[in-house]
Amino acid sequence: MGFDKPDLGFVLHLGSPSSPIAYYQQVGRAGRGVDHADVLLLPGQEDEAIWRYFADTAFPPEAQVRQTLAALAEAGRPLSVPALEAAVELRRTRLETMLKVLDVDGAVKRVKGGWQSTGQPWVYDTERYAWVARQRAAEQQAMRDYVGTDRCRMEFLRRQLDDEGAAPCGRCDNCAGPWIGVSVSERTLTAAVEELDRPGVEIAPRRMWPTGMPALGVELKGRIPAAEQCSTGRALGRLSDIGWGNRLRPLLAENAPDAPVPDDVLRAAVAVLADWARAPGGWAPGVADAIDRPVGVVALPSMSRPQLVGSLAQGVADIGRLPFLGTVTYTGPRGPHAVRRSNSAQRLKALSGCFAVSDDLAAALTRVPGPVLLVDDYTDSGWTLAVAARLLRRAGGGQVLPLVLATAG
Repeated sequence: MGFDKPDLGFVLHLGSPSSPIAYYQQVGRAGRGVDHADVLLLPGQEDEAIWRYFADTAFPPEAQVRQTLAALAEAGRPLSVPALEAAVELRRTRLETMLKVLDVDGAVKRVKGGWQSTGQPWVYDTERYAWVARQRAAEQQAMRDYVGTDRCRMEFLRRQLDDEGAAPCGRCDNCAGPWIGVSVSERTLTAAVEELDRPGVEIAPRRMWPTGMPALGVELKGRIPAAEQCSTGRALGRLSDIGWGNRLRPLLAENAPDAPVPDDVLRAAVAVLADWARAPGGWAPGVADAIDRPVGVVALPSMSRPQLVGSLAQGVADIGRLPFLGTVTYTGPRGPHAVRRSNSAQRLKALSGCFAVSDDLAAALTRVPGPVLLVDDYTDSGWTLAVAARLLRRAGGGQVLPLVLATAG
């Protein structure tokens, strides 16, 4: 939307915006100062997942808003957003958006040092927020209808804007026939497939503990000591990707059956390791800033997909001719949502005390000193990897190199 050039000749969407109005505004950037411009929409399987993510950032339920207002009132001083995360079960971006709405409503105000309560009465406008949610759902359905319509696309968009003069344009693909060829050269197709099929996404490690952990009863603060940090890791892909994301989403869905890792996914994990070894900071001979080659494989425990994670860890160990050293022990609450939390502080509190390194695993770590691969299925916040790495390193292990199937983004 910030691209402001009158001679823009085309707009290409890789994936659908969540509403026809947003799409209309974006394609309107093309053709303002030229006689001819082309726009092309390429909807993707990942569109629905992206829309669901942004729907989850809607205004929070009343209980969470009241919890935030109570935390500010009880503090008696300004609180920063990181400090509020320790008291409120909301992800940072959603918490910041909520505070801005409360600021407009006069319930809070931004001051030096963060946010504070104004003490003014505030009413949760249930109908208003429900209306916003309904509008968002209607817009998404309209976008699905736009993609699937066999009538004039420009007329469809103009009707969404309540344009009384909406009429067939005579120029879109439904009016005049497809204008873009669907055939590509074998060379171009092969290159595109190879690019999409190339696995490997870097995972940045956590370096700092979240603000406010002591207030939650967890004595972790400041910078994570270098000797206890997780190292940079790798994932096969992002769940939002159109390449490996499309392959991994069904595998990692909440209702997906647990099963051994598919052969193609295991091969991709091995390919990621091979590329990792040759990259800067890898362990192949002659690599810049090389580290020692991994000496073993450790698995993280999985409540929902133990076969998937266990077979992935064992398969990587077998192919890499590395010993499988064992699995970190899970000692926390059970259930599919036992340790899921919305923000870093709450997530880390939930994870605190949930893992342990058995005597057998500790003995294996000291018996074969050096870097270890830490295998899991998925990472979002990175705190599970950080907590497990800290335990492994404290138990005598060397650098901890995470290898997971997917990352959130």
